[in-house]
Amino acid sequence: MDPLSQVSAQNVSTNAQALVLKKAMQAQSQAAMTLLQGAEESSQQIQASNPAHLGQNLDVRA
Repeated sequence: MDPLSQVSAQNVSTNAQALVLKKAMQAQSQAAMTLLQGAEESSQQIQASNPAHLGQNLDVRA
């Protein structure tokens, strides 16, 4: 292989690695957003099903 084709192959490999990394980061961020939205919905459902006075007072006496 001549030096020019080696450099070109390295550039292609580096670009491919960067593209795969970006895609993985996008997939991970989408999964995290889905989890956060699910946690928010779950929290809202729990709050709606509990009495309004629950969690308003805190007894710290031992």
